[in-house]
Amino acid sequence: MAEFLTATNAAIATVLAVLALVASYRALLTSRTPQGATAWILLILLLPILGTLLYLVFGHANYKSFERERRRSDEDMFGLASEASVAHDPTRLDTFARIAHLPVTEGNDMSLLVDGKATYDAVFNAIRGAKHTLFVQFYTIEDDEIGRALRDALIDRAKDGVSIWVLHDEMPFFGLPRGFKGKLEEVGIRLARPKGPKRLLGPFQLNYRNHRKLVVVDSELAFTGGLNVSKAYVGRKSSIGPWRDTFASIRGPVVAQLALHFSSDWLWATGEDLSNIAASAPKPAGTLRAVALAPSPAEDIAGGNLYFIALAHAARTRLWISTPYFVPDRDVLTALRFAALRGVDVKILVPGRADHYITYFAAMAYFDDLRSAGGEVWTYDPAFIHQKVALVDDDIASIGSINLDIRSGLLNFELTVLTEGESAASAVEDMLATDFGNATRVDIHLSDRNLIVGMLARIARLFAPVL
Repeated sequence: MAEFLTATNAAIATVLAVLALVASYRALLTSRTPQGATAWILLILLLPILGTLLYLVFGHANYKSFERERRRSDEDMFGLASEASVAHDPTRLDTFARIAHLPVTEGNDMSLLVDGKATYDAVFNAIRGAKHTLFVQFYTIEDDEIGRALRDALIDRAKDGVSIWVLHDEMPFFGLPRGFKGKLEEVGIRLARPKGPKRLLGPFQLNYRNHRKLVVVDSELAFTGGLNVSKAYVGRKSSIGPWRDTFASIRGPVVAQLALHFSSDWLWATGEDLSNIAASAPKPAGTLRAVALAPSPAEDIAGGNLYFIALAHAARTRLWISTPYFVPDRDVLTALRFAALRGVDVKILVPGRADHYITYFAAMAYFDDLRSAGGEVWTYDPAFIHQKVALVDDDIASIGSINLDIRSGLLNFELTVLTEGESAASAVEDMLATDFGNATRVDIHLSDRNLIVGMLARIARLFAPVL
């Protein structure tokens, strides 16, 4: 019996070793960054059973096939972008346009929607006024008073004959109740969940998530920014008050680019082609130049990281960024530091309160890197700040869903609208100046912080590639 058990144990150990080596090799081939590959390999080799299981669930997938096919789908959709109102003279947005694979458009207008009440009032009123079509996309929709208000507004328009499509990247068993979705489907509203690479547990997708927030009304008016659909943004979920966030209301030709991004996501999720609706270009509505940039993990250029690098290189005198998570890729951090060394006023606004403690502590480990080059980090005090906003000099503003972290840079589908024009930049400047007025500049070195805080920050930074 003892010899049998010994042989059995040896066989099990051999199988586990082989699985660990195979998993490590797959991690080496498919990880988006060398740091990510290193993290997975160390976890697998140090904890073979747990590490291999975690990799099979969260790391292993047919990424290459997904990236190739999704990239081709996006390119086909973007090829339908209208040539009307395209800026033909060189602009400050040209680099961002090349990252976006879409042209800079002229004749746009943008208005800020600060925080939850202003955003939901404007979005829901626009939905109630829809006459023909509605594209609705959110990363999170909660079954609460805000989510039900959205649901009811959509149902009312569907009953009046408006065609509606809703994308929502929910996790199985943790998303909206069946009854909530059933009421939408009963009136003909089309629902879908974005798809990621094929993997062991299929829809249990923690990476390659679609983090975009977008509403397009009648192909003429669009809304995008950082808010999801939740009462947290109006202060009825959190003990620290309403989350600070920003959306933008947008008119003009760039709305067609936003609609094409939704159409591409919908086509990939369902196979239904909405390009006949999405490709129609609205008439000029203002004086802003604009481009819709939607980084994707299926790209071969890491558009999310390049977006921040391009911001840093474009800045001549000022670069202000507000982000809920500050866990930058090394190349992004280098670009920010170099901008500060060039004399650019680099300010990063981050939360002074945590919603995810690992990212909160990991951010602290990066503060000194930026501050040592002359950049500044400020923590917002009144509540959790969730906006993803950037201001370059006095003429470039960006509002969208892109966090300043590795996940947004490499692993998520994101979206932002960049505008060139003093009117939009001035509005963003005033808003961010108010936010910085409610913030505290970080002047303490990590080594001078509480011993436990310093330890937690350094440990959390180790997980930066997979946060």
